[in-house]
Amino acid sequence: MPGRVFDTNVLVYLASGDPVKADRAEAIVREDGVISVQVLNELTNVARRKMRMTWADTRALLSTVDIAD
Repeated sequence: MPGRVFDTNVLVYLASGDPVKADRAEAIVREDGVISVQVLNELTNVARRKMRMTWADTRALLSTVDIAD
């Protein structure tokens, strides 16, 4: 099992308007780690409520996270 568990904030930074944070978050997510269902739910909640993303935009954000394994 990988040693890293990603926090919701790292995934929120993927959609950040701050390119430095977004680039760093992308680099971190590309490394081996685990994203829990709870974190995905929290990301969805933040995207919809705080970032005011549409469902389509939220699904697009979630699809950028590779959860194949």
